[in-house]
Amino acid sequence: MNIKNITIKNFRNFKDFTIDFSEGFQTIIGENNIGKSNLYWAIRLVLDRELSYNARKLELKDFHGYKKALTIDEYILISIELYSDKLSGFPTFHTFKTSDTTARITYVYAHKNKFVEAESEPEKIELNDFTWRLFAGNTTYELTELIEKSSAITFRDLEGINLYYINAFRNINSDLHGSTKSLLSRYCESREESEKELESVKTILQSSSTELNKLPFIPKLSETIQQKGIDIAGQYFSFPVAISFLSNYDTDAWSQLNLFFSPDADNNIPIHILGLGQKNILYLSLFIAELENSSKQHEINLLLIEEPEAHLHPQLQKILFANLNGLKTTQVFMTSHSTHIASDCDYKNLNVLYKNKDKEVKSFSPFKDGLLSDRENKLLKRYLDATRSEMFFASAIIYVEGVGEQFIIPAIAKEVYGINLTEHNISVIPIHSRYFDPYLKIVQTNNLEIPTVAIIDGDSAELKEEESETTAIANAKKLEIVDRVVVMSGTKTLEIDLFPNSATNNSYLKTCFENLNHKKSFENLAKAKGDWAEELISRIDGTVMKGRFAQELSLLIDKDFKVPEYIEKAIKHIAKCKNIEVKNAE
Repeated sequence: MNIKNITIKNFRNFKDFTIDFSEGFQTIIGENNIGKSNLYWAIRLVLDRELSYNARKLELKDFHGYKKALTIDEYILISIELYSDKLSGFPTFHTFKTSDTTARITYVYAHKNKFVEAESEPEKIELNDFTWRLFAGNTTYELTELIEKSSAITFRDLEGINLYYINAFRNINSDLHGSTKSLLSRYCESREESEKELESVKTILQSSSTELNKLPFIPKLSETIQQKGIDIAGQYFSFPVAISFLSNYDTDAWSQLNLFFSPDADNNIPIHILGLGQKNILYLSLFIAELENSSKQHEINLLLIEEPEAHLHPQLQKILFANLNGLKTTQVFMTSHSTHIASDCDYKNLNVLYKNKDKEVKSFSPFKDGLLSDRENKLLKRYLDATRSEMFFASAIIYVEGVGEQFIIPAIAKEVYGINLTEHNISVIPIHSRYFDPYLKIVQTNNLEIPTVAIIDGDSAELKEEESETTAIANAKKLEIVDRVVVMSGTKTLEIDLFPNSATNNSYLKTCFENLNHKKSFENLAKAKGDWAEELISRIDGTVMKGRFAQELSLLIDKDFKVPEYIEKAIKHIAKCKNIEVKNAE
């Protein structure tokens, strides 16, 4: 059984939010402060049996919109739909069923008058008069109908739902060290043969403890401590003590175990010397091992992990991701800021949280059914390396063809128009082709609804006499969205459009060639009698190389650089969508 979808209304930064999940492992990504932790808290409010009654009582700040006061009609709703094609095998969930394969549990926080018939509305609406209820079944999100037609449930009804939460600020050191509540102790107790193993451990410990207690100084230690107790508190308030290496309580035997770093045989070193990344892996390894051992049939196991990639280098992040992805008995949800993890997500399990143009938080899965063709899905997955998956953390996207634009567009935006794209979380994403269709499909309505512009070479030399634009441009323009997604095309290629003749931006071109130690090449270009565009490109492509040229030029651009009209329009479109002031705006 797994969580199929979650609907949230009026909770924190979620006004009217729904997120759909595929079966199995789920990765949830998005920019900072987008609501990933709030989503986890919402799930816990519904399903976490470890949360007390009072922990489910909310505060004024938990209502969407930062309200200073409440009306009687304010409410918060969090509804979770569960799915299993073998739902009949989960007897404890029968009261939750909404179909043969789905069940639903809903948390409502509202004024107490909403749950009972009241003769009149109170004169003053106070937060203390708001309370929460859990409801089972029903598919409506309309508050009155939900309350009237759904069955109220209690914590006891959540038996069979095991929700585990590992937060981003987990205390790794204390959880790993030996104690009756440590992960190591819990893992030992969860093993199938733990009772037999415990007896073996106790036998050896008791024998060792007996021998140690025969040492002559041990009784003297306890006698001295006890006598000091009598001296301080008196005979009545003092109590007998003993020194031993083992208590008579079974579970304490496991707490005698400690984990050590063992670089060589018989060389055990305290684990506190390990780096945070290594301790993080150790923590998660023990947690998962104990969870797998404790899993029972006909129960639903859910694990919420915040930022498991903390302190891990990129390759280790991907290994961790792959291993968490392989869990069979538990549906794992993982929030992450890692582009390395986002770029290596398994098929259909990537969920992006973002803000649309109305600043409402929405969700989007780039691999949802029907969005892209099989070929486009494969293309996108192959494309999403660590750099390009940055698009899913951005608040706006500028798609470009290649590395030249990736260097030059940010420089133009900053130096000419006073816009630091990075500060505004605007990403310039090179797709390394002219095939923009899959990437523009991602930002269509009901998908990733963020401001987007695609900057495409005009390639006019390739046009036939009757054509006004290339097929690549025409196809891309079919995917434009009014006032949000636009396509801006040049005349020829980026380099030719920046330097359309020998006079435009000439000083920048000259300095660029000189700084790259190709002064002679520029002099020959200036003397050339052939077609300017052909002469220019032959030297940039063949002598300087496009990447080096673009990188050097990006360092030279200043406020006086003459910007091609289509690039100016592209930057100003993004600025308008994001309400960014543009320097030198006409």
